[in-house]
Amino acid sequence: MNVMTIFKRIFLISATLLIGITYSYGQSDKYIEALRYYQNEELSKAKALLLQEIADNPDNDAAYYYTALILSRDESNKVETEQYLKKALEIDPGNYWYKYYLALFYANTDRIELTTVLLEDLIAEYPKKSDLYFDAVNAYLNQNDMEKALNTLDKIEAINGKNEIIGLTKMDLLLKQAGNKESDAYAFLEEYYKDCKTPRIAAMIGDYYVRMYNDSTALSYYDQALDLNPDYTPAYYGKAHIYQILRKYDKYFESISHFIKDANIRPEAKVEYLNDILSSSNFMRAFGPEVDSMMVDVHLTHPKDSTINTLLGLYYYQTERQYLSIEVLRQNHELYPESKNATMQYAMILYYCQVWDELINVVNPILADQPGDIDLLQLRAIANWQSGNEPGAIDDYLRLTKLAPKDSAVTVFANSALGDLYHLSNQSKKAYQHYEKALKANPDYAPVLNNYAYYLSEEGKSLKKAQNMSRKTVEQEPDNPTYLDTYAWILHLLGQDVEAKALFKHAMLYGGKESAVILDHYAEVLYSLKEYDLAYIYWNQANSLDNTLGIDRKVKQKKQEQPK
Repeated sequence: MNVMTIFKRIFLISATLLIGITYSYGQSDKYIEALRYYQNEELSKAKALLLQEIADNPDNDAAYYYTALILSRDESNKVETEQYLKKALEIDPGNYWYKYYLALFYANTDRIELTTVLLEDLIAEYPKKSDLYFDAVNAYLNQNDMEKALNTLDKIEAINGKNEIIGLTKMDLLLKQAGNKESDAYAFLEEYYKDCKTPRIAAMIGDYYVRMYNDSTALSYYDQALDLNPDYTPAYYGKAHIYQILRKYDKYFESISHFIKDANIRPEAKVEYLNDILSSSNFMRAFGPEVDSMMVDVHLTHPKDSTINTLLGLYYYQTERQYLSIEVLRQNHELYPESKNATMQYAMILYYCQVWDELINVVNPILADQPGDIDLLQLRAIANWQSGNEPGAIDDYLRLTKLAPKDSAVTVFANSALGDLYHLSNQSKKAYQHYEKALKANPDYAPVLNNYAYYLSEEGKSLKKAQNMSRKTVEQEPDNPTYLDTYAWILHLLGQDVEAKALFKHAMLYGGKESAVILDHYAEVLYSLKEYDLAYIYWNQANSLDNTLGIDRKVKQKKQEQPK
């Protein structure tokens, strides 16, 4: 317990009374001025005057008390605080506030035994003050004295009657007592509920029976909770859980809608619940319209909550409504323009939906202010490349290589992209330099190994080096048709057509037939092996997939050159 909190709680109640007393008994002007400073939170001035008052009038107990309250603001003044409190109580042993504050001060300084002694004295003197009993309960709990805590709760109950707080506190104490079972605590709570019917207690008992797989009894208690308060959401939530288990989905959706539409329920709790639902593809397929309604309702209930908006945006993307996904996350970005998370969510959905120009527009102003933002810079680099702005992409990737650590995945990816971009612009020397940098950071990075090897093979350069690089990719991913094509093509260029044919046959089983380039390469190998008819079949398939590769002219020439 914080001393400062205690001070505010106690003295705001007692100050007016004490000030009134001091006026009526003709306290000194110095003391009255000190109280004014105190009320205005001018504590240093108040303390100085109070210390003068104590020096002039050492029997002014209230001056000691106020001085203690000021000292208690600083944890380093514990010794002095206690001294002044004890002095105030010594002068006026019957003062309720002095004794009560000292009791709580002992609690704050981990002397709970002294706290309980003073609280028990106060309870004996003021048996009608129920707050004292609750403080005593806390003190007993800190001493792990469950029996005294329960007995004290009985005394509170005798004064104020049964109420929810007392009942739930007693149940909690029963659960903490050695030897007691959960069933014992809930048996007590059911009995207590007979005389103290509240929706919370009814729903808690319902939750217990759900855990005991007694659905009918649980539903009965949830219904009682709703009879007591028709808007009590936890009861609807409990009923929804049971109806979902029983596959009574009409009643499930009716009940869970109360949870979804309750503005007092934390949005984070709803996001967690809905995420569980969205993760079930079978449920989504069976109840698409109902889930749609839940998502719309939760958005209408919390229209400005970023977590809800993000969930809805991703839901629309998951259900192939990209335009709605973009719109929801755009609005969320505009609601929270300073939020990196909201910006990233919007940018990522634009990335997934391949809306490159808008993605660039979104990240440009942020990168102008924060040019070192690696995440957004990566997105803009990709967007520039995909939108045809290759110089802009190169500039972004070069910046990334300077910003990211040399051995990071970002640097490897950036150098890989730069290699590809420079190759597209016919700058092979620069392309190979960046491939080398990528491989220096990660020697086994398959995309670079493949592209580097393939481009070398296109130029007919360093074929042994290309072969070694390409072999690594096939060892890593033996069923990747692109990697198999590169390796087989290099073997063909090295005159190893039999080995190349075996690799191409394997590639055909794993998607190779869907690539005109791979089919063309396979046909070249077959032609070299004098399997002319089979070669023409694959060239025809390649031409059907992509008639821009000039395969018709090639086949015509090959037929002319073919030995008779």
